[in-house]
Amino acid sequence: MQENALNGNTALLENVACALVPASFVREWKLWILRPGHHPRPAFLDNLPFLCGHGLLTLDLNGGDLDRTVCLVRRPDWDALEDLYVMI
Repeated sequence: MQENALNGNTALLENVACALVPASFVREWKLWILRPGHHPRPAFLDNLPFLCGHGLLTLDLNGGDLDRTVCLVRRPDWDALEDLYVMI
């Protein structure tokens, strides 16, 4: 997640299973990784704002939501996050 998240380099993620994570979470995570004594680990990971009441995505991944609102992460990174956080 550290190498490709929020740096605009989605080419590294082509043909790779990915998941969507809030960009705000990734920003907090990177701050914590860089300076854990100065920044707290993000308290939770919540993807529910990405879904409407019918369970469909509310995002426009072709219209600027990618890297501004959400971030693509590789499946192994998502699996590690699932181990650390109880999904809401």
